[in-house]
Order: sequence, then structure tokens, then C-alpha cells
Amino acid sequence: MKRLLQVLKFVFVGFGNAIIDLGVFNGLYFIAPTHDVKRLVLYNTMAVGAAILNSYIWNSRWTFRRQHRQRGPGALRQRFLFLMQSVVNIVVNDLILGLIAPLIAETQVVDHVIANNIAKLLAMFLSSLTSFLMMKLVVFV
Repeated sequence: MKRLLQVLKFVFVGFGNAIIDLGVFNGLYFIAPTHDVKRLVLYNTMAVGAAILNSYIWNSRWTFRRQHRQRGPGALRQRFLFLMQSVVNIVVNDLILGLIAPLIAETQVVDHVIANNIAKLLAMFLSSLTSFLMMKLVVFV
């Protein structure tokens, strides 16, 4: 039961992260529209960074609270490991977005904005799975 509750908390935090991630990504796209994949990846990196900050705050203080070390050498180790998992998350997210968005846009079946968001959602899903496993098995142990 505890594990199910922890997964549900992680999913709840994840929805908040998704709102922040998609909001920042689409906000930047709205301010400065582009078809350039490098700029989309930059927008994505900024959006994921904002979501990661939110994730750390909520997951360390709520989802994994009993496993979170506030002070001492354990806390420094935990923060370092969280930072490393965040870098992996950004890389996975950016790679998927950078590879998938142009492929979907090429089909011309959907609008460029929709293609970007489909790729973004896929990237978010796969990087979230990676993040949960890393937080559960490496960061908050």
C-alpha cells in the first residue's frame, strides 16, 4: 500500500510538472515561434529545467519525504544524485523531442505546433519513467 501511495504521489507531482513543462515550452514557442529544432530543444531544456525544480521541491518534501535527508553528508549526496538524474532527464527529453518533432512535422498530417506537442508529450512520458526509477533506486535510497 505504501508503494502504491508513493507512486500516486509521484504521478500527482508529475501532473504539476507537466503543466509547468508544457506551459513554459508553449509560452516560449508562442513568444518566438520557430521551426528550428535547435531552438525547440532550447525551449524544451528551459521548460524541463522549470519542471525539475518543481519536481525536486515536491518529491523531496512529499513523495519521498521519509527517504529525503535534509542535512549532513547524506543531503549533499542526495542533491548531487538528484542533479545527475536531472541532467539525464533533460538529455533524454531533448533527444526524443529533437528526433521526433521533425519526423512528425514532416508528415504534414498535423500542424507544426501539434507535432511539437506530440513529440513533447512522448519525451515527457519516457523521461518521467527514467526519472522515477532513478529517484526510487538511486537518489532517495
